[in-house]
Amino acid sequence: MITPEERESLMRAMEIKHVLVECDGLPLHRCLKIKRVHDNFTQIELAAILGMGASTLSEVEKGKRRVPYKYRQRVENYLYHEMYHDKQFVGEIEQ
Repeated sequence: MITPEERESLMRAMEIKHVLVECDGLPLHRCLKIKRVHDNFTQIELAAILGMGASTLSEVEKGKRRVPYKYRQRVENYLYHEMYHDKQFVGEIEQ
């Protein structure tokens, strides 16, 4: 579970709220956590969206393991091409 202090810290890490994920220089696992918190998903909710187990997502976010190859494209789509609002998919963003 994320603490209110950690949530606030992660939200401050995103200076521009309209950007899907602002991760210049950040590792993928950190970008994933920032976007998950920004989108207000729990790990269980995002894991279901990504099709992976919550424990796998937890380990990825902590940097203890890499994103498994079979989920890599799905994670990249979530990070860089999908927008959510109030836990609902809004649409795809072309870059």
